[in-house]
Amino acid sequence: MTPITNISQLNQLMNSTMVYAVVVGFVALLLALLLSNMFPWEGGNDRSYIKRRIAFIVIAIIAVLGFWLYNDLVVMTHIHNMGFQNMFKACNLKCMGINLGVYLIAGVALMFTFRHSKFGSILGKEKK
Repeated sequence: MTPITNISQLNQLMNSTMVYAVVVGFVALLLALLLSNMFPWEGGNDRSYIKRRIAFIVIAIIAVLGFWLYNDLVVMTHIHNMGFQNMFKACNLKCMGINLGVYLIAGVALMFTFRHSKFGSILGKEKK
């Protein structure tokens, strides 16, 4: 990665970071969808939705913190100007919100759409 020395390079970096935040959110959602289908239904008093819910939350935490740490520890080292670093830190916080927002909003929408699937069971048991 080339060093960030001017404002146009920083703006390009921040724009691409926001796009990557959206992509990471969707990839994490795909991983959560695949992982939720790996937990089998349990007979009788089925409480497998709790395992799926925990996996959904853990994936969200790993995706958001992993993306933030990567930007903070790897990408930030290529920015030499302290003012630019502060601007990128603000962008990194926005990207955390974008990442988590994409993951949660799209995830809950998919859960409601496919309510009778394993992924939809993350919301809890349905009232019959």
